[in-house]
Amino acid sequence: MFETMEIKRFSFGTVYKILAIASGFSMVPISILMGLFAFFGAETIVWNGQHLTGLMGLIASPFVGIMLALIFTGFLGTLFACGLWLYSKFRPLEIEFQKSEFQKYS
Repeated sequence: MFETMEIKRFSFGTVYKILAIASGFSMVPISILMGLFAFFGAETIVWNGQHLTGLMGLIASPFVGIMLALIFTGFLGTLFACGLWLYSKFRPLEIEFQKSEFQKYS
């Protein structure tokens, strides 16, 4: 069951944390999948302008995913935090959330 809460604004750290988790759990698995393709000869992993295939592509793929997640978090996190800060000047934000199991029993 979801509950609704009205908040005035998010802190910058909260925006970065949410975006880091979301981009990390999406970019890294996708890049590992691309690393598997590179292992079998596809030119899907590029590092320093060179295509990595074979075992090197598979080994480098998680690092490429982490790097992409960090870049997306830094760039988009700044834009999202500024946008949400600007939005908070006009009206509060309503979010829907579900309490964790730990919160239900305490």
